[in-house]
Amino acid sequence: MTASLLECAQARTDEDFRAVGAFRHRCYLAEGLIDPRPDQTFLDAYDFAPATQVFMIRLKGRIVGTIRLHVLDRCNHSSATMAAFPDLLMPKIRSGMTLLDGARFAIAPDMGALRLLIARRILRLCYHYDKGRHADYGVAAVQDAQIEFYRRSYGFTALSEPRIYGDLNKKLVLMGLDLRQADATDKTSTLRATARTG
Repeated sequence: MTASLLECAQARTDEDFRAVGAFRHRCYLAEGLIDPRPDQTFLDAYDFAPATQVFMIRLKGRIVGTIRLHVLDRCNHSSATMAAFPDLLMPKIRSGMTLLDGARFAIAPDMGALRLLIARRILRLCYHYDKGRHADYGVAAVQDAQIEFYRRSYGFTALSEPRIYGDLNKKLVLMGLDLRQADATDKTSTLRATARTG
């Protein structure tokens, strides 16, 4: 399978959000990040916050991946990541930085070897999303087991100890990437050609 078969769409309708919520619920439940919910959906108020967009990656009509992107600045700085790490993120906002916060990153657990391809497609989406917004800094809240992957593959740096993140069952670590410096590196040129990213 090639990446060209993966279709990207923004969630816009109530039906889209219901589909994303149900997909997240299955993915997060499989990873032990949440307990089963009666409505079998996982959405929150941050999905509808200002300067926020939710994206779906589909394969043959089926959602196989999703991510929620927040652009955080002095005017809009509401996100689950900000709520968990305000002491680390608000100083950047106050200094005039614009942050790109990738959250609710989920990939279908049954995709096997295709998971990496889907992850790269989602992260490439983040890059293209950022291009028109000129973010200074990228952040993501990840599980301990994902830290080395983000560090090795995309140049992220761990910025915190594990913390409670919303109503998840596991603590997450804040990771960051200075997009201004990354623009000048060959490593991030590779990242930007393929990908970028709780």
